[in-house]
Amino acid sequence: MKQPKSLTREQYLKQFSRAVRWRLPPREPEDAIADYRELVFQPERDESKLVEELGEPVQAAHLLTDVKSYRRWLKVFAVLAFGLFLLAKWDYMAWSNVRLSFAEQWWYPVWTMAVGLALSLYWFRRHGQKNGPLPKGLVLAIAVVLIAGCVVMYGIWDVTGAVMYEQVSEHTLRLRQQTRLVITAMMYVGTLSAVAALPGLVLAKCYDRRWLALYVLGVTVAAMIGFVTFYFKSIDLDYLTANMLQSYLFARLIPIGIVGLIGTGVALC
Repeated sequence: MKQPKSLTREQYLKQFSRAVRWRLPPREPEDAIADYRELVFQPERDESKLVEELGEPVQAAHLLTDVKSYRRWLKVFAVLAFGLFLLAKWDYMAWSNVRLSFAEQWWYPVWTMAVGLALSLYWFRRHGQKNGPLPKGLVLAIAVVLIAGCVVMYGIWDVTGAVMYEQVSEHTLRLRQQTRLVITAMMYVGTLSAVAALPGLVLAKCYDRRWLALYVLGVTVAAMIGFVTFYFKSIDLDYLTANMLQSYLFARLIPIGIVGLIGTGVALC
Protein backbone atom coordinates (compact mmCIF):
# COMPACT_ATOMS: atom_id res chain seq x y z
CA MET A 1 0.00 0.00 0.00
CA LYS A 2 1.34 3.40 -1.01
CA GLN A 3 2.32 5.56 1.94
CA PRO A 4 0.97 9.15 1.99
CA LYS A 5 3.52 11.79 1.11
CA SER A 6 4.91 13.58 4.14
CA LEU A 7 4.38 17.36 4.25
CA THR A 8 5.62 20.04 6.60
CA ARG A 9 3.04 22.14 8.41
CA GLU A 10 3.70 25.10 6.07
CA GLN A 11 3.46 22.93 2.93
CA TYR A 12 0.23 21.33 4.08
CA LEU A 13 -1.44 24.65 4.91
CA LYS A 14 -0.23 26.23 1.64
CA GLN A 15 -1.66 23.43 -0.49
CA PHE A 16 -4.89 23.38 1.50
CA SER A 17 -5.24 27.18 1.16
CA ARG A 18 -4.90 27.03 -2.62
CA ALA A 19 -7.46 24.24 -2.87
CA VAL A 20 -10.15 25.89 -0.73
CA ARG A 21 -9.70 29.28 -2.39
CA TRP A 22 -10.33 27.63 -5.75
CA ARG A 23 -13.23 25.48 -4.57
CA LEU A 24 -15.15 27.50 -1.98
CA PRO A 25 -17.29 30.64 -2.40
CA PRO A 26 -15.97 34.03 -1.16
CA ARG A 27 -15.50 34.52 2.58
CA GLU A 28 -15.61 30.78 3.29
CA PRO A 29 -11.95 30.01 2.42
CA GLU A 30 -10.50 32.28 5.12
CA ASP A 31 -12.59 30.62 7.82
CA ALA A 32 -11.57 27.16 6.63
CA ILE A 33 -7.90 28.17 6.46
CA ALA A 34 -8.05 29.59 9.99
CA ASP A 35 -9.60 26.37 11.31
CA TYR A 36 -7.01 24.19 9.61
CA ARG A 37 -4.17 26.43 10.76
CA GLU A 38 -5.19 25.65 14.33
CA LEU A 39 -5.35 21.93 13.55
CA VAL A 40 -2.05 21.83 11.68
CA PHE A 41 -0.08 23.86 14.23
CA GLN A 42 -1.33 22.10 17.35
CA PRO A 43 1.81 21.51 19.47
CA GLU A 44 0.91 17.90 20.20
CA ARG A 45 0.36 17.01 16.52
CA ASP A 46 3.12 14.98 14.88
CA GLU A 47 4.18 16.79 11.69
CA SER A 48 5.15 13.51 10.01
CA LYS A 49 1.55 12.26 10.39
CA LEU A 50 -0.28 15.35 9.08
CA VAL A 51 -1.45 13.70 5.87
CA GLU A 52 -2.29 10.46 7.65
CA GLU A 53 -4.46 12.21 10.25
CA LEU A 54 -5.99 15.06 8.25
CA GLY A 55 -5.93 13.58 4.75
CA GLU A 56 -4.38 15.01 1.61
CA PRO A 57 -4.84 18.81 1.41
CA VAL A 58 -6.98 18.57 -1.74
CA GLN A 59 -9.08 15.79 -0.20
CA ALA A 60 -9.59 17.88 2.92
CA ALA A 61 -10.73 20.81 0.76
CA HIS A 62 -13.03 18.47 -1.19
CA LEU A 63 -14.84 17.51 2.01
CA LEU A 64 -15.70 21.19 2.56
CA THR A 65 -16.85 21.78 -1.01
CA ASP A 66 -20.43 22.48 -2.03
CA VAL A 67 -20.44 20.29 -5.13
CA LYS A 68 -23.23 22.11 -7.00
CA SER A 69 -21.70 25.53 -6.45
CA TYR A 70 -18.25 24.28 -7.41
CA ARG A 71 -19.53 22.66 -10.62
CA ARG A 72 -21.24 25.90 -11.63
CA TRP A 73 -17.92 27.71 -11.20
CA LEU A 74 -16.10 25.06 -13.25
CA LYS A 75 -18.60 25.51 -16.09
CA VAL A 76 -18.10 29.29 -16.05
CA PHE A 77 -14.33 28.88 -15.93
CA ALA A 78 -14.40 26.37 -18.81
CA VAL A 79 -16.34 28.78 -21.04
CA LEU A 80 -14.03 31.71 -20.24
CA ALA A 81 -10.85 29.64 -20.60
CA PHE A 82 -12.03 28.21 -23.93
CA GLY A 83 -12.63 31.75 -25.17
CA LEU A 84 -9.05 32.65 -24.24
CA PHE A 85 -7.80 29.58 -26.10
CA LEU A 86 -9.70 30.64 -29.22
CA LEU A 87 -8.39 34.20 -29.05
CA ALA A 88 -4.80 33.02 -28.59
CA LYS A 89 -5.17 30.61 -31.50
CA TRP A 90 -6.76 33.18 -33.79
CA ASP A 91 -4.20 35.87 -32.99
CA TYR A 92 -1.31 33.49 -33.57
CA MET A 93 -2.63 31.60 -36.60
CA ALA A 94 -5.41 33.85 -37.98
CA TRP A 95 -7.35 30.74 -38.88
CA SER A 96 -10.64 29.22 -37.74
CA ASN A 97 -12.51 26.00 -38.49
CA VAL A 98 -15.80 27.81 -37.88
CA ARG A 99 -17.72 29.10 -40.88
CA LEU A 100 -20.91 31.05 -40.27
CA SER A 101 -22.85 32.21 -43.31
CA PHE A 102 -24.34 35.32 -41.69
CA ALA A 103 -21.12 37.00 -40.54
CA GLU A 104 -17.52 37.53 -41.56
CA GLN A 105 -14.75 35.80 -39.64
CA TRP A 106 -13.17 39.00 -38.38
CA TRP A 107 -16.13 39.41 -36.00
CA TYR A 108 -15.50 36.06 -34.28
CA PRO A 109 -12.95 37.50 -31.77
CA VAL A 110 -15.37 40.32 -30.92
CA TRP A 111 -18.18 37.87 -30.18
CA THR A 112 -15.83 35.86 -27.99
CA MET A 113 -14.88 39.04 -26.13
CA ALA A 114 -18.56 39.97 -25.67
CA VAL A 115 -19.40 36.58 -24.14
CA GLY A 116 -16.30 36.69 -21.90
CA LEU A 117 -17.00 40.21 -20.61
CA ALA A 118 -20.70 39.63 -19.97
CA LEU A 119 -20.25 36.27 -18.23
CA SER A 120 -17.17 37.18 -16.18
CA LEU A 121 -18.47 40.55 -14.96
CA TYR A 122 -21.82 39.05 -14.02
CA TRP A 123 -20.25 36.10 -12.18
CA PHE A 124 -17.62 38.01 -10.23
CA ARG A 125 -19.84 40.96 -9.37
CA ARG A 126 -22.27 38.45 -7.90
CA HIS A 127 -19.92 35.86 -6.44
CA GLY A 128 -16.54 37.60 -6.10
CA GLN A 129 -15.11 39.58 -3.21
CA LYS A 130 -12.72 42.48 -2.75
CA ASN A 131 -10.06 42.02 -0.09
CA GLY A 132 -8.47 45.17 1.27
CA PRO A 133 -6.29 47.50 -0.85
CA LEU A 134 -5.75 47.07 -4.57
CA PRO A 135 -3.73 43.85 -5.09
CA LYS A 136 0.00 44.27 -5.56
CA GLY A 137 1.09 43.84 -9.14
CA LEU A 138 -2.36 44.43 -10.63
CA VAL A 139 -1.68 48.00 -11.72
CA LEU A 140 1.65 47.00 -13.27
CA ALA A 141 0.09 44.05 -15.11
CA ILE A 142 -2.72 46.24 -16.47
CA ALA A 143 -0.22 48.92 -17.53
CA VAL A 144 1.94 46.41 -19.43
CA VAL A 145 -1.03 44.95 -21.34
CA LEU A 146 -2.48 48.41 -22.04
CA ILE A 147 0.80 49.89 -23.29
CA ALA A 148 1.51 46.86 -25.49
CA GLY A 149 -1.97 47.06 -26.95
CA CYS A 150 -1.70 50.80 -27.63
CA VAL A 151 1.68 50.36 -29.33
CA VAL A 152 0.25 47.72 -31.65
CA MET A 153 -2.82 49.84 -32.41
CA TYR A 154 -0.56 52.77 -33.29
CA GLY A 155 1.42 50.50 -35.59
CA ILE A 156 -1.78 49.38 -37.31
CA TRP A 157 -2.89 53.00 -37.68
CA ASP A 158 0.47 53.88 -39.17
CA VAL A 159 0.65 51.13 -41.81
CA THR A 160 -3.01 51.55 -42.83
CA GLY A 161 -2.83 55.35 -43.15
CA ALA A 162 -3.33 57.17 -46.44
CA VAL A 163 0.34 57.97 -47.03
CA MET A 164 1.52 54.52 -46.03
CA TYR A 165 -1.20 52.84 -48.05
CA GLU A 166 -0.13 54.63 -51.20
CA GLN A 167 3.38 53.28 -50.62
CA VAL A 168 2.15 49.69 -50.49
CA SER A 169 1.64 49.65 -54.22
CA GLU A 170 5.26 50.76 -54.67
CA HIS A 171 6.51 47.78 -52.60
CA THR A 172 9.10 49.87 -50.84
CA LEU A 173 11.50 47.91 -48.67
CA ARG A 174 10.97 50.17 -45.67
CA LEU A 175 7.20 49.76 -45.73
CA ARG A 176 7.40 46.01 -46.21
CA GLN A 177 9.69 45.77 -43.20
CA GLN A 178 7.43 48.02 -41.14
CA THR A 179 4.33 46.05 -42.10
CA ARG A 180 6.04 42.77 -41.30
CA LEU A 181 7.09 44.15 -37.91
CA VAL A 182 3.53 45.27 -37.10
CA ILE A 183 2.07 41.91 -38.12
CA THR A 184 4.63 40.09 -35.94
CA ALA A 185 3.84 42.40 -33.02
CA MET A 186 0.13 41.74 -33.52
CA MET A 187 0.69 38.00 -33.42
CA TYR A 188 2.73 37.99 -30.21
CA VAL A 189 0.98 40.80 -28.30
CA GLY A 190 -2.45 39.38 -29.12
CA THR A 191 -1.48 35.86 -28.08
CA LEU A 192 0.29 36.97 -24.90
CA SER A 193 -2.63 39.23 -23.95
CA ALA A 194 -4.96 36.23 -24.11
CA VAL A 195 -2.47 34.18 -22.09
CA ALA A 196 -2.08 36.97 -19.49
CA ALA A 197 -5.86 37.08 -19.05
CA LEU A 198 -5.89 33.52 -17.65
CA PRO A 199 -3.95 34.23 -14.42
CA GLY A 200 -6.13 37.30 -13.98
CA LEU A 201 -9.15 35.00 -14.01
CA VAL A 202 -7.60 32.53 -11.56
CA LEU A 203 -6.42 35.25 -9.16
CA ALA A 204 -9.86 36.87 -9.27
CA LYS A 205 -11.36 33.61 -8.04
CA CYS A 206 -8.72 32.76 -5.44
CA TYR A 207 -7.78 36.14 -3.95
CA ASP A 208 -9.51 39.32 -5.10
CA ARG A 209 -12.15 39.83 -7.78
CA ARG A 210 -10.42 43.04 -8.94
CA TRP A 211 -7.87 40.83 -10.71
CA LEU A 212 -10.69 40.36 -13.22
CA ALA A 213 -9.61 43.72 -14.67
CA LEU A 214 -6.52 42.00 -16.08
CA TYR A 215 -8.71 39.35 -17.69
CA VAL A 216 -11.06 41.94 -19.21
CA LEU A 217 -8.24 44.08 -20.61
CA GLY A 218 -6.35 41.05 -21.94
CA VAL A 219 -9.47 39.78 -23.70
CA THR A 220 -10.11 43.23 -25.17
CA VAL A 221 -6.60 43.62 -26.60
CA ALA A 222 -6.63 40.05 -27.95
CA ALA A 223 -10.05 40.55 -29.56
CA MET A 224 -9.09 43.85 -31.22
CA ILE A 225 -5.91 42.35 -32.64
CA GLY A 226 -7.79 39.24 -33.72
CA PHE A 227 -10.30 41.43 -35.54
CA VAL A 228 -7.51 43.17 -37.49
CA THR A 229 -5.64 39.92 -38.13
CA PHE A 230 -8.66 38.19 -39.67
CA TYR A 231 -9.45 41.29 -41.69
CA PHE A 232 -5.92 41.52 -43.09
CA LYS A 233 -6.11 37.86 -44.10
CA SER A 234 -9.47 38.27 -45.82
CA ILE A 235 -9.35 41.53 -47.78
CA ASP A 236 -8.01 42.27 -51.23
CA LEU A 237 -5.95 45.45 -51.14
CA ASP A 238 -6.42 45.98 -54.87
CA TYR A 239 -10.04 46.98 -54.29
CA LEU A 240 -9.39 49.45 -51.49
CA THR A 241 -8.80 53.15 -52.00
CA ALA A 242 -6.43 55.24 -49.89
CA ASN A 243 -7.61 55.65 -46.30
CA MET A 244 -10.52 53.20 -46.75
CA LEU A 245 -8.76 50.43 -44.82
CA GLN A 246 -7.83 52.68 -41.92
CA SER A 247 -11.29 54.23 -41.71
CA TYR A 248 -13.06 50.87 -41.76
CA LEU A 249 -10.84 49.34 -39.09
CA PHE A 250 -10.75 52.16 -36.57
CA ALA A 251 -14.44 52.99 -36.90
CA ARG A 252 -14.92 49.54 -35.36
CA LEU A 253 -11.84 49.18 -33.18
CA ILE A 254 -12.45 52.38 -31.22
CA PRO A 255 -15.92 51.34 -29.92
CA ILE A 256 -14.57 47.85 -29.10
CA GLY A 257 -11.71 49.40 -27.14
CA ILE A 258 -14.04 51.77 -25.28
CA VAL A 259 -16.27 48.88 -24.23
CA GLY A 260 -13.21 46.98 -23.00
CA LEU A 261 -11.91 49.94 -21.00
CA ILE A 262 -15.33 50.45 -19.39
CA GLY A 263 -15.39 46.75 -18.51
CA THR A 264 -11.92 47.06 -17.00
CA GLY A 265 -13.08 49.97 -14.86
CA VAL A 266 -16.16 48.05 -13.72
CA ALA A 267 -13.96 45.08 -12.74
CA LEU A 268 -11.79 47.37 -10.60
CA CYS A 269 -14.78 48.84 -8.72
